[in-house]
Amino acid sequence: MLLSKLTCDTNYRNISKIKIRQMIPCNELRLGNRVLVNGNLHKVSQINGTTIFTIDADESNGLAATEHKPEQLQPVPMTNEILKQCGFVFHDYFKFWQLKTTGNMSEIDIDRDFGVIDFMRRPILRNLLSLHQLQNVYFMLKGREMTLFTQNVVKV
Repeated sequence: MLLSKLTCDTNYRNISKIKIRQMIPCNELRLGNRVLVNGNLHKVSQINGTTIFTIDADESNGLAATEHKPEQLQPVPMTNEILKQCGFVFHDYFKFWQLKTTGNMSEIDIDRDFGVIDFMRRPILRNLLSLHQLQNVYFMLKGREMTLFTQNVVKV
């Protein structure tokens, strides 16, 4: 099913269907963010004013970037599957997602409503709606880019 045809469940607990905004404002994007262009996964490679350049996230880095206006970009909606593909593990007992590092250390914890939580499970940030938001929050908290464990993070 194409991501652009999904609709919203208002309580965000049943994430079988997700609302997708029609465009991403330029000020929300950073280099390396993953976005959808015509249903295909792309990586932001350059931002020049209100023009965004992307490369296909599945192809090699040698490809030329394509130019887009913000209206042409759509966010990759946050789902359980996206978190799995980014390396998160769901803990059934505690009911939250965790991105582990070596040993028992956790990089970041996310609750079932896609809110970032601290070690006491208190909310730091509520309702991450898209992959680029998760990438940006991770960078703000850790000071480095989040490692995406698969080239093609989204199966469209």
